[in-house]
Amino acid sequence: MHVQKIITYLQDIKKIVDNEIDDVLQNDNRLIDGLMKSAVYSSSGGKRVRAVFTYLVGQMFGIEKEKLIKSACSIELIHAASLIMDDLPYMDDSQLRRGKPANHVVFGQDVALLASIGLLSKASQIVFNDSQLTSDQKIKVTEILTNSFGFDGLAAGQFVDLKLKDKHIDFEIIEFINDKKTAALFTAAGKVAAIIGGAAAKQLSAIETFSENIGFAFQIVDDMIDIAGDKKIVGKDVGHDKMNFVKLVGEEEAERYLKDYHKKAEDALIGFGSKADELKSFSRYLLERVK
Repeated sequence: MHVQKIITYLQDIKKIVDNEIDDVLQNDNRLIDGLMKSAVYSSSGGKRVRAVFTYLVGQMFGIEKEKLIKSACSIELIHAASLIMDDLPYMDDSQLRRGKPANHVVFGQDVALLASIGLLSKASQIVFNDSQLTSDQKIKVTEILTNSFGFDGLAAGQFVDLKLKDKHIDFEIIEFINDKKTAALFTAAGKVAAIIGGAAAKQLSAIETFSENIGFAFQIVDDMIDIAGDKKIVGKDVGHDKMNFVKLVGEEEAERYLKDYHKKAEDALIGFGSKADELKSFSRYLLERVK
């Protein structure tokens, strides 16, 4: 997949997901108008990388786009909820997100937190109401999604990030945080699509390995950008992440880890043959953002 084709694909999926999220966050209760505006504010924008990831994994199993839209949107709503929480003053204390003021800066910390909770709830609801999925698929997809933001996912990663950021930082700690805060949603996106596609156990394991390693690599690139990036271009605060992997191991070693994670990811897809070509191309595109 050439770069222009990747960009076009990104734009196409973004349009589909943006429209769907607009629909699921429609509100006709004026009493919670402010809450819903907060939810919509953080759910709009973004490149929809995780949704595209979902679609490209699904494509390997021959799944029609219509069957993936609700699940892809669920992942994007979870991501939006996690960004709201990450930015709060008692979390990462960020003022900027996606090129605009963070949610709590505009709506207040109380509303921001409630909007985040509401988005997590909505993410599960739209899967349960998805007429394209069987009852068994709904249960499995919901389990994957809820695990991604619970005690084995985002919540765990953020806890360790918060409580150990002023302590001695080592590789094991940062890898744990990256696994739970970044790789967790990539892994969820891949597994959800594989489950809907009827993946065999070996295929599901391969997708999980691929997704997890791409998630690790993606975070290293993010850490590189955090060091060298301009917040006006990046769209979020940069330069103050104490858990930055690149700061821990150095740029040269970080590059080595980046290549290693990427290789592990691509090796996991060998069994899919040429069906994985577009997913590989998209992943390479994601990891070349610092070049």
